[in-house]
Amino acid sequence: MSLRLRLLIVVATTFAVVVVGCVYAAHVSASRELRAQTDHFLLQRASDPHLLGPGPGGPQAAGQHDDHDGGPLYDQTLPSGIEPDAITQVIQANGSTNQLVSSQTALPVDATDRALAAHGGKPRLRDVTVDGEPYRMITAPLPNGGAVQVARSIKDTNNVLSSLDVRLLLIALAGTAVAGALAFLIARRMTKPIEQLTSAAEQVATTQDLEHHIDVTSHDELGRLATSFNTMLDALGSSREQQHRLVMDASHELRTPLTALRTNIEMLQRTTATDDPQRAELLAAATSELGELSDLVAELVDLATDARAEEPLQHVELADLVGNVVERQRRRFGRTITLTTREPMAVNVRAGALDRAVSNLIDNACKFSPDDAAVDVTVTGRTVEVADHGPGISAEDRAHVFDRFYRSATARTKTGSGLGLAIVQQIVAMHGGTVELQAREGGGIVARLTLPAAP
Repeated sequence: MSLRLRLLIVVATTFAVVVVGCVYAAHVSASRELRAQTDHFLLQRASDPHLLGPGPGGPQAAGQHDDHDGGPLYDQTLPSGIEPDAITQVIQANGSTNQLVSSQTALPVDATDRALAAHGGKPRLRDVTVDGEPYRMITAPLPNGGAVQVARSIKDTNNVLSSLDVRLLLIALAGTAVAGALAFLIARRMTKPIEQLTSAAEQVATTQDLEHHIDVTSHDELGRLATSFNTMLDALGSSREQQHRLVMDASHELRTPLTALRTNIEMLQRTTATDDPQRAELLAAATSELGELSDLVAELVDLATDARAEEPLQHVELADLVGNVVERQRRRFGRTITLTTREPMAVNVRAGALDRAVSNLIDNACKFSPDDAAVDVTVTGRTVEVADHGPGISAEDRAHVFDRFYRSATARTKTGSGLGLAIVQQIVAMHGGTVELQAREGGGIVARLTLPAAP
């Protein structure tokens, strides 16, 4: 079942339930109002002092007219002021009944009515049937004993309710039809952006064209969804472009050491003397090129796969982590690397990844500093600074040193792949930090790595 059809069913059903509920409420309200009017009439008529002849409340008719016991109180006519719009009869205290007019039909009397006539109590209202016609009847006690019964036909009231029910039913059907039409329009309007998004996704999946975007025409949730989809396409396009550039740059960078290695091996094949100095030189060069090639491949794999992101975060002291890296680099290069710590602070980091980033910064500093010059490492709070005494980097080159395979003019004579600082930037970005290079007073470069505060 499509989303549009589900929305149509839900909205139409909701509208229909509301319409039917309103119709039912109108029916109940009208029925109660008509019933209340009838009950009000019966209560007034039962308390009318002219109803039963002379005397307050008709006591003589109710209790003293023995000659009327069991017969009508009036022959054919009613007293002045009384309309013949209801059937009236009196229940004597002994249980016998008298019709108000001889031409009126007797009303039903049960044990409860007789008890009310004999002992009094609250007026009693109920629905009865007289000669096959529905009536609303009240049984009310009289002041001097006995009770009066007044009944009014509710046939016309029921006819009015029936006519009203038919009209309300027609209104409900019409409302349901309108609800269905509105539901269709609403479902169509709501699902149109989703259909566009689906069509765009299918087109991208079929054609692999990441340039296809959705026009954003609103700022609601669907508009935000379309904007997010466009942003995702831009990110995918950027990722594909970076991947393509990485492959092209990697193929270019790999070609140079592979060509040199192939040349050296071919020369070795032509050299037969085992003690030839040129052979030893070629072997050393081949070994060096093979080492650089291995490092390049390892860094390429490291940069492309980004497996460090799967490492869990650890709460570590930044100064201790940097101290371990400095100690390891001292043994590796055999040179002076100073470490200064100010305001030690703990951070939440991927320890292995951050270790690699700091190692790369120190590697660069050692590579470009004179052998007799120290490399200064400073840890201040969440910031690590690595300063060298090398030739420095121009402002123009500093804007590109974090690009993959970029090598400044001063770095082209040094060994390396041009990926070290790119890896540093990737690691720092993964932690939400920043890394930058600045010129150092007196010559050299200061690499500054800053991490966010630990929660």
